[in-house]
Amino acid sequence: MRSHLHYHFETIDSTNTWAKKNVDQLAPEGITLITASEQTGGRGRFKRRWESPPDVNIYATFCFFVEPNRPDIGHIPQLMALATVDVLEELEFAPSLKWPNDVLLQDKKVSGILCETVLAEQRRCIICGIGLNVNMPSTLLKKINRPATSLLVESQRSFEINPILKRLEESFGQHLARFLKEGFSPFFETFRAKSYFQLGQKVRFQDSQGPIEGLFETLETDGSVRLRLPNGISKAFYAGEFIS
Repeated sequence: MRSHLHYHFETIDSTNTWAKKNVDQLAPEGITLITASEQTGGRGRFKRRWESPPDVNIYATFCFFVEPNRPDIGHIPQLMALATVDVLEELEFAPSLKWPNDVLLQDKKVSGILCETVLAEQRRCIICGIGLNVNMPSTLLKKINRPATSLLVESQRSFEINPILKRLEESFGQHLARFLKEGFSPFFETFRAKSYFQLGQKVRFQDSQGPIEGLFETLETDGSVRLRLPNGISKAFYAGEFIS
């Protein structure tokens, strides 16, 4: 699927927020891409702040419309994660995926994805935002309260941002076109193979009920993660996050 519109801002509060407020300006067919050189109110999952200093990273939101009752839209951020993996592997990095959709390099987060939806004229607008740390120096990464890295820090060299964004746009567009026709099944094995956690690994997990300790078992085709709890029960979780 191709991008039909591209809005770029030098400074904006959040590309996702702009998209939610301006659904009527998005292309009815294809993808609308919103990018910024800087975000003053960048957001991650669970309303966490996403550090968005000027001119060093990718801050982008991909918007498109799907049928309102499509049941598998929870996989769309995982598609974006896989597209990011494609781009990073082409740049000779070795990324892994931390469920549900964080992209890691050397055990540290290099990219985060926030997917939101808005109902508009009997269709559902998907607003899929991504932040990718490209040329962010270690001095700025230290402001983040969780382990984070950038392509610059991992490779000791800087990168041109626009070619990376262009390749990400191409890869996500290709994945999305296939997903809309075939669902997530063609992508599942690749997604599972890239998992940061492996069978039997001890993990800590946080959901709405609080922290949980257990053993990682597998990722399921419906998008959930399955853990073996201390009482021996195998349980699938559909929301939450792994914690260190």
